[in-house]
Amino acid sequence: MGYYESEEVKEGMASGELIIDEEEDVDDQTQIQVVGLGLGRTGTTSLVMALEMLGYFAVHDDEETELTDIFYAAEEGTIDSDEFHEILGLRGYNASFKTEYEWVQSHEEVKAILTVRDTPEKYVESWSIAAVFIDIVEQIPFRWMASVEALHESFFSEYKEETTGGNPDDFLNPEVLKRTYLEYIEEVQAAIPSERLLTFNVKQGWAPICEFLEVQQSDCPTVPFPHVHTRAKLEGEMFFLRMITFIWPLAIILPFYCLMKCGKLVIEMLPLPHKNKWD
Repeated sequence: MGYYESEEVKEGMASGELIIDEEEDVDDQTQIQVVGLGLGRTGTTSLVMALEMLGYFAVHDDEETELTDIFYAAEEGTIDSDEFHEILGLRGYNASFKTEYEWVQSHEEVKAILTVRDTPEKYVESWSIAAVFIDIVEQIPFRWMASVEALHESFFSEYKEETTGGNPDDFLNPEVLKRTYLEYIEEVQAAIPSERLLTFNVKQGWAPICEFLEVQQSDCPTVPFPHVHTRAKLEGEMFFLRMITFIWPLAIILPFYCLMKCGKLVIEMLPLPHKNKWD
């Protein structure tokens, strides 16, 4: 998730208007061609960067706050899944990491990439660090943000339901996370034909991705495959967000304190009343 709210999206949500496309963006309009189906902390961010290097424009975590109106409309039932993806395409996105495998299953023109970790234990260890995000954004001041409020259902589903098989109270239970991870991989592999699904570990590098997406060998990047959003970076982000929940009152206290100090200084600079000899 990005740490800001798009002004255009906030205006659209305030007016209740869902902006599907804009005339100046016609040349960028497309349709969803590739979907990332990996659970969080399986290398999805690295894959997003790789796809962008290949010319794709992907919807991932950072884009959610820029597309709050679409996600909110989908959650409220204003638009269905097909309309959701159609609008993403009209806004210029041709890859999505916010799509359920059932939608891919029914769209034969779409390819999917299922990212996995070396072992289920590696996944659980990494995801347990990220999972506390949902607890953080439920606290002040994040819960005051319009985009967080609109996306809360999506966050809750991603962080507490999808990873636990629908048992949100177990969202930090290692055994539940491990079992759900393995079951999810089996479900996806059973639902989508192998010719449209690539099960991928980012350690495999460019070759499987380029072959699967039919990228010519001469166009396949020769630089190392992206490796971003490391554990250290994630831990830093969680620390930063948690610190905001502790220090946000200073945003109110400090201006008030400065105002009081300035007022006191002004009073001290005023001349004292003149006393005459009869006083």
